Amino acid sequence: MRKSLLFASTAAVAVGLVAAPASANAAARTPTAVTFGMSTTANAGLTISGKLTAVKGTVPAGKWLTAECYSLQQHKWLTIKPQSGQKPLVTKAGGAFSSKLTANCAHGYYRVRFPGDPTLAPSTSPKVLDKRINAMVFGWKVTPRTVRKGGYVYVSGTLKQDVKPGKYVPFKGQRVYLLIKVKGVNHWEWFAAPKTDAKGHFSGRVRLYKNATFGFLYKGDKTHYYDSPLKGTPVSVR
Repeated sequence: MRKSLLFASTAAVAVGLVAAPASANAAARTPTAVTFGMSTTANAGLTISGKLTAVKGTVPAGKWLTAECYSLQQHKWLTIKPQSGQKPLVTKAGGAFSSKLTANCAHGYYRVRFPGDPTLAPSTSPKVLDKRINAMVFGWKVTPRTVRKGGYVYVSGTLKQDVKPGKYVPFKGQRVYLLIKVKGVNHWEWFAAPKTDAKGHFSGRVRLYKNATFGFLYKGDKTHYYDSPLKGTPVSVR
């Protein structure tokens, strides 16, 4: 799962949390609990919904919470900040909250944290494992980078999955779309959609008559995230 030329996200919008005043008496605050559920999509969509409860009384609207994920690759908890057009986690009357965010930790754990306020004590939910894992193309190759008009351009790569975090192995039988964006055209088109072999390898070729940029897209599935390159690979026609 990478920030890609097809699914590039905009800059994250920082969300501030209102800290409890230093003078607040923590012992006098009402204990709270956070519960939540989550689901992800192949293109890194993350849906979180849950509830903040207090042992006494009803949680009012407007209490801010933070979604976090634990990266098994980086070995640390990361804050999930809403991106442009996404809503932060804020309670409705009664304590319910929900939002559609962006998944940041394939193969990782997620949790929701309430920082507390002058009347309600902080709390953190139990962690939930993301069951969707990464698939990634290695050794992406486009040759030649300069070609005569009408000549062939060859592309290839190897799709792998990290069945164990960080341990990538070949991913057989998966369709990878080979993409082209010809100079003067503002959209991507696919010219081949090969399936990976037993070693995860795929390849294709196309005749080129104008300068173009090449890329690929693995769409993902019910248990894997998509992959596409951070930027396209240009080829010139002479």
